[in-house]
Amino acid sequence: GKKIEKKNMIKKADPYVVIKLGKDKHKSETVNNSHNPTWNFMVDFDITEVSPRQISFEVFDDDIGNDATLGNVTLDMDTIIKKQKLENYWAPLESCKSGELLISAKFTPAPEEADINGTAITIKKEVTTEQFEEKNVQKKSVQQSFVVQKKSFLQSEIHHPDVEFVDPIYRDDEFVIVEKKRNNWFMIVSPKQNLPINVNLVPFKQTSDKNSPIYIYPLPRGGFHNIKRVVHSGRGLKKCGYEKPCVLRAGQAYQFWTDTQGKIFNLGNLKTETWGPDTSWVVYEPEYLKGEECIEASLKLADENELEFSGSISLYDRLSVDAA
Repeated sequence: GKKIEKKNMIKKADPYVVIKLGKDKHKSETVNNSHNPTWNFMVDFDITEVSPRQISFEVFDDDIGNDATLGNVTLDMDTIIKKQKLENYWAPLESCKSGELLISAKFTPAPEEADINGTAITIKKEVTTEQFEEKNVQKKSVQQSFVVQKKSFLQSEIHHPDVEFVDPIYRDDEFVIVEKKRNNWFMIVSPKQNLPINVNLVPFKQTSDKNSPIYIYPLPRGGFHNIKRVVHSGRGLKKCGYEKPCVLRAGQAYQFWTDTQGKIFNLGNLKTETWGPDTSWVVYEPEYLKGEECIEASLKLADENELEFSGSISLYDRLSVDAA
């Protein structure tokens, strides 16, 4: 670590790190009297399909009584799994004045056959074969002819009436080819429900009300158009803070908890959808702020005690910056 915040006016910090993935937690040794500690701390985690999709790093000052928090950072497990290696990444700490952690991570895939709780399962990243049918499609042109595989998705009986399923002419791991239709938007959908998706928690406020509460929307990551859709929704909202990335399961309701002024409040439920109108948000009342520069957010499933996400949503100075 480097430039770890000094909260004690008398001496430097005695920092240590706690690394958490769900209920699995590991604590490093303490490095005494240092703002640039070296821990050389290595831990191993077993990753399954139901594992939390975020790993957290939190720095504490080892002291008598309660250990003060010196900052935290959260990494997306799906990104690490996809890249399989993260080397010498300086991650800036949040909820503090300064500090960075040097993090390296490596994901080692399990063998194809694994035994969990006595049950043999096959770990493969593919769609269930019963939901597809194979067809050979002959594509011809003046210059060349070639054969491609066409896989037709068997439509579910339960789907939105405005959604039309189309058969791709060709698909692989990188792209799909579909028949061109005029003025259409295309989405790639999975036959599996409630898959984890990348989400931004985005704060908004009403432009016409100086004392407007803050409305926090869970919006899919991947483009500014999701934010513009809320701004131009006719509700008179503007973006008043920075996006906070997290990973949530599509269509799953999460309880939104916030910790402010020494009290914990349940602001209601959030649900992220990958398309359609934005119908889910929570309201953060003005009296919760009291000069705070960020909103502490914790998300968990209604019937679970373990947090799925915890982090800070940073607000613009005086909430006066207009969204583009």
